[in-house]
Amino acid sequence: MSRLLPPSLRLRLFPRSLRFRLILSFGLLIFVSLFLAGTFTVYLLRQQAQDRAEEKVGLLAEPVALRSAFLELSGVEPSQIGEVLNEEYPDVRILLVDRGSVVVADTAETLRGSNVAQVMAEGEDESRISDSRYQVRRGPEDLLFFYATPRGFVPVTFTPEFRTIVAVEASSVRQAWRDLLPRLFLAGGVACLAGVLAASLLARGITRPLREMTTASEEMAQGRYDQQIPERGGEEVRRLGGAFNEMARQVSRSHRTLRDFLANVSHELKTPLTSIHGFSQAMVDGSLNKPEDYAEAGRIINDEAVRMRGLVDDLLYLSQVDSGEFSIQTDEMSPNELLQATQERFARRAVQSGVELRVQPQPTPRINADGRRLEQALANIVDNAVRHTPSGGTVTLRSFAEDGHVQLSVHNTGPVIPPEAMPHIFDRFFQADPAGASADANTGLGLAITREIVEAHGGEVSATSTEETGTEFVITLPVPPDAAPAEDQDAWARPAEEV
Repeated sequence: MSRLLPPSLRLRLFPRSLRFRLILSFGLLIFVSLFLAGTFTVYLLRQQAQDRAEEKVGLLAEPVALRSAFLELSGVEPSQIGEVLNEEYPDVRILLVDRGSVVVADTAETLRGSNVAQVMAEGEDESRISDSRYQVRRGPEDLLFFYATPRGFVPVTFTPEFRTIVAVEASSVRQAWRDLLPRLFLAGGVACLAGVLAASLLARGITRPLREMTTASEEMAQGRYDQQIPERGGEEVRRLGGAFNEMARQVSRSHRTLRDFLANVSHELKTPLTSIHGFSQAMVDGSLNKPEDYAEAGRIINDEAVRMRGLVDDLLYLSQVDSGEFSIQTDEMSPNELLQATQERFARRAVQSGVELRVQPQPTPRINADGRRLEQALANIVDNAVRHTPSGGTVTLRSFAEDGHVQLSVHNTGPVIPPEAMPHIFDRFFQADPAGASADANTGLGLAITREIVEAHGGEVSATSTEETGTEFVITLPVPPDAAPAEDQDAWARPAEEV
C-alpha cells in the first residue's frame, strides 16, 4: 500500500529516522510480548474463571431450595412459590419441580409441564458435575441445571413436595473468562504506553548524540574543524562521543599545522627560488663580468638547490611512511662507529658555528640496524643541536649500554625548549620557534623523521630540557639476544674525544 502513495506523503507517514524506527521496533516488541503473555494468561485463567462462575451459580441453588421449602412449609401454593422466588431472584431462572419430576413453575415459562427427568436425560453428556453442596446436569437448549437439597432450618420430619432447579445457559457460564478481557486490555494498554514512552526516551538517548555528531561532522565538512559534542549517555555512546571529540581535535590540530607548514614551505621554496632566479637572470643578462662573480653565483644557486632538494626529500620520506612503502635494511653495526661518522659529518659546521663537538663513546654491543637510516635520524638531532647552540657552547655525543638496550645521547648547552612545546617536538611540521625556524631553513620535519626511523627499528626517542642540565635527546635501541659482549666488539673505544 505504501508504494501507491506519493514519495512526499510516504515520507511523512513512514519516517525513516533512526529514532522513529527504534520506537517502532520497541513498540512492536512490547506489543508482541504483551499479546503472547496475555494470551497465555487468559488460557491459564479460563478454566479457573469458568469454575468460579459455576460455583457462584451452584452455591445459589441451596438458598433457593431452602427458601422454597420454607414457603411450602408455610402453606404457600406452588404457583405463588414460583412468583415469590422470581421476585426475590429476578436475574435467575428458577424451575419448581414436583415429586413426579414435572415442572410446575418456570420463570421463563418454556418448560412448564415438562418432565424434567426426561429433559435432563435428553441433554445429559459427559460434562456432568457433582459437588458436596450442589449438583449440575445438562439440560436442553444449552442449559445447565443446578439443584441442591435444602439443609439447615428445615425440620427433619418435613420432606418438601417440590424441589427447585436453577437453570443457566452453559455458554454464559463457560465464557465467564471473557470478563477478564477488558481488564487485561486495560493493563496491556497501560503497559504498552509505558513501554513506548520508555522506548522513546531510550531512542532519544541513542539518537541525540548521533544528531549532534552529524551536525558537528557537517560543520567540519564546511571547514569549521573546532567542533566538540557533549560526552553523555551510555558507556558506548560516551566512548563514541569521546572518540569523535579526540578525532575533531586531531583534525583541527592537523589542519592548523598543515596550514602553517604550507606557509613555511612556500616561504622556504620562495627564498631559494628567488635567489636562483635572481642570479641566473644576472648571468643571462650579462650583469656578471668577472669569473669570481660567476663562481659565487653558481655556488649560491647550488646551495639553494641543495636546500630545496633536502626539503623535497623530507616530504617524500614522510609520504613513504604514510603509504607504508617505507622499509629498513638491517645489518650488524657498531653504535660507536655511528657516533664517529656523525661527528666527522658535522665537524666542519661546528667549527664554523664556534661550537665544540664532543664524542664520548662507551663499550657497547653491536646492534642490527639500517646504518644509513639510523645515521639520518641521529644527524637530524645533531643538526638541531648545533643550530641552536650559541657560539662557545658544547654539543656532546655519548653512547652506553643498559638493560639490554643501547642508548645514543645528544646533549647541547643551548637555549632550553619551552615546557609547553615539549609534548609536540616530535610532531610533524611543529616548530617551537617559527621565526627562528624560518631564518635557519628549518621546516619542522627532522625530529618527526627521526622518530619514525627509530620506531621502525623497535626503539624509542625521548627528550629533556632544563636550565640546569641543558637539552638532551636520547635514542634507545634494542640489543639482539645473541649479541657478543661489548668489550669484544668495541675494544677500540676511547674515554673521550674532543673536536
